[in-house]
Amino acid sequence: MKRITLLRFCLLMLAAILVMPTDAAIRKRKVKERRNPDSLVVAMLSPEVPVSRKMNTSAFPVHINVTGRVVQIQSDHSQLLPIYNGNGVLYMTARLNKGKNWLGGLPRGRYFINNRPITIN
Repeated sequence: MKRITLLRFCLLMLAAILVMPTDAAIRKRKVKERRNPDSLVVAMLSPEVPVSRKMNTSAFPVHINVTGRVVQIQSDHSQLLPIYNGNGVLYMTARLNKGKNWLGGLPRGRYFINNRPITIN
């Protein structure tokens, strides 16, 4: 009985470590995400339940233009914009202001911004 309890505790701690945000150093202010921890733990512990990896989009529409290695993002509202790498893994979260926003410093490669494929040469 103690082994099962210890195993459950270890799996819960591993799940908590995996859920921790890795891009916290990029964002200055924390953004609260609403998650149901019970369903997340069940999905991670049960091999029959698939874990969906859905890419989030911005709350408001944005216009994206790529010029060389710089991305110009036009937004009518202040918002957070998730940027995913070519594998669909969250790369960073950009804080957009109302109007034109310039995003530079992205390494060369393929990205998904608002579910639109972007290539940085």
